[in-house]
Amino acid sequence: MTEPKRPLVALLISPDQKMRYEILEGSVKLSVREGYRTGYDAGRPVMLCCQREPWCVMADIANSRFCRLIDVTEEERQTGGLASRNQLLEWMQRFYPTMTWESDVTVVRWKNVRGKLVDDWAKLRKSGWVLQSNVRESSF
Repeated sequence: MTEPKRPLVALLISPDQKMRYEILEGSVKLSVREGYRTGYDAGRPVMLCCQREPWCVMADIANSRFCRLIDVTEEERQTGGLASRNQLLEWMQRFYPTMTWESDVTVVRWKNVRGKLVDDWAKLRKSGWVLQSNVRESSF
């Protein structure tokens, strides 16, 4: 009997435009999620998407691990696009108001981000296009 294929997994990404740009550029490569979450196995495809903006790319899960928020490393925090430990806690509390340093979390790291948005973003960047703070490019 053939082994059944596992369904595609997804990670909802913040509607924060700066973060979505950083994912497209490859500087943000992970997400921290509340609780211990299974199914984020290395090599498994993952869809990174935003439920509030029409934005979606594919990636491959590089690895995931369980820990407490206080145990998220400096490298993980920076790879997630957050400058300080306090910024990490504040960011997490935007989505999980009861989050504390002792809360259990899952750190999911991805690689090989791809898709039309990645291709279009690369073309824009190559053309010398510069993002201006007063211009809203919601498609990216």
